[in-house]
Amino acid sequence: MKSRLGLGIVLVVVLLTVPLSHVPFVPEFRGVEQGTLGEQSVWDWSVVEAAAESAPRSLSLLGDEAPVASPTPVSGAEPEGWTAAETSISRLGAGERAGLCGVPLEVIEWEEEQASQQPPMLSASYSYSPALDWRSYGGMDWTTPIRDQGECASCAAFATAGAIESRVEIARGNAGLNPNLSEGHMFFCGCGSCCGSGWYPNQAMDFARDTGVVDEVCFPYADQNQSCDLCGGWRNRVTQISDWEGITSVDEMKQTLVDHGPFQATMRVYTDFFDYAGGVYAHTWGALEGGHAVTIVGYDDYQRYWIAKNSWGTGWGEAGWFRIAYGECAIESYAYVPILPQASYHLSTSTTPSQGGTIDSNPSDCASDTCEPGTEVELVVSPSPGYEFSGWSADLSGTSNPASIIMDADKAVTAHFIFPCDGCVPQLFVPLAFGQ
Repeated sequence: MKSRLGLGIVLVVVLLTVPLSHVPFVPEFRGVEQGTLGEQSVWDWSVVEAAAESAPRSLSLLGDEAPVASPTPVSGAEPEGWTAAETSISRLGAGERAGLCGVPLEVIEWEEEQASQQPPMLSASYSYSPALDWRSYGGMDWTTPIRDQGECASCAAFATAGAIESRVEIARGNAGLNPNLSEGHMFFCGCGSCCGSGWYPNQAMDFARDTGVVDEVCFPYADQNQSCDLCGGWRNRVTQISDWEGITSVDEMKQTLVDHGPFQATMRVYTDFFDYAGGVYAHTWGALEGGHAVTIVGYDDYQRYWIAKNSWGTGWGEAGWFRIAYGECAIESYAYVPILPQASYHLSTSTTPSQGGTIDSNPSDCASDTCEPGTEVELVVSPSPGYEFSGWSADLSGTSNPASIIMDADKAVTAHFIFPCDGCVPQLFVPLAFGQ
C-alpha cells in the first residue's frame, strides 16, 4: 500500500516539474466586431501557433490540427486521391503563410450561413453538362495565365480579375484575347494598404462594378503595399462589370459556369493544402490557416470535383491550378458571379463606287449606333441613276436585294455597283441650246 502511494507521489512530482510551455491548452475564443457581414466569431490561432513554436516537436497541441513553425512536406497522414509533395510554398513560415490567405474567416462563416438559409428550388430546371473545363472548351483555352500574389493577402483581387478576364473572352467569342487586368489597381485603390489584413470578395466585386479595373501595364502589381498611382488616361482603359450576384445553389453555380463562364469562390485553407501537388484535394491533416479566394473554372460530376485557378504561382499544385472534391473546405458555399454589360454590336455599311448607290437598314440603330445581339437587320440597296447593283462583300455575300444579316458580332457590309456601259465613265448629260 505504501509503495503504491509512494509511486503516485513520484508521478505527481514529475508531472508538476514539466515546464508550463510544454503543457497544451485550449486556444482563446474571441469575438469579431460587427461588420457588413454580420456578427461572427472565429478562433484566435495566434495563441496556438505561439504555443506550438515553443513546444517540442513530439508534443502535439491539437493532434493533427496543430500548426508548426516550420512546416515540412508530407508532414501528416498519406492523403487519399491527391499527392502531397514539396511545393514552392511548403517551407514558408507562419507569417508568410498568412499572407497567402487574404479572406477573413468571418466571410466564410457568413457565406455558410447564407447557404444554410437557401430554400430548395423545387421547380428549377437545369441544362448544364456533367463536366466542364474552360481551360479546354471547344479545343481552346478561355482562361488567362496563372499569376502569383506573393506575400500579400490580395487573393480576392486575383480571384475577381481571373473571373472577369475569362468572362470577357467568352462574351466576345475570342479565346485569344487574353486580357490582363490589374490586381494592383483593384486591391491598392479599392482596399488600400491591406497586404497584412486581406480584403472582402464582395468589395472587390463592388470596385470592379463602380470603378472598373485598368490593365496591368497601367498599374503593375507588386506584393507590397503601394499607393494608388495610375497611368495617365486610366479612365479610358478600364474594364467594368455592370453588376455581380451571389449564388448559394450548387446547381446554379454549374449553370452559370456553362452559360457565362468562371466565378469567384472562397475556401478554408489547412496546412496540408500548401503541400498539394496534384489530384483531387480533400483536407487530410493540419491546422486551419485562414480563408482564401480562388476562381472556379470548371467541374466534373463523374469524379465529383471543382476545377479552380489559384494565385500562388506555377510552382504549386497542378502548375498553379487545382482540383478539389465537392463539399470540401466550404468551397461551394457561395459564388461571387460578375455580370458583364449587355453586349451591343455595330453595323458598318459602305458602297463602291461611293456614288453608285445607297444602303438602307432596318432597324436603323445597328448602323447609326448599336443594337442588341441576335438582331436581324434587313438591307435594301438603291442604285444611283445609270448604275446597277452587282453584289455584296465583307460579312455578306450574294446578290440578294433586299438581304438580311444577323448581328452576333460587329459586322461590316459593302454593296458593289457597276455602270452598264463597259469601259464607259458616266457623264452628266447637258443638252445644247437650240440653234447651236
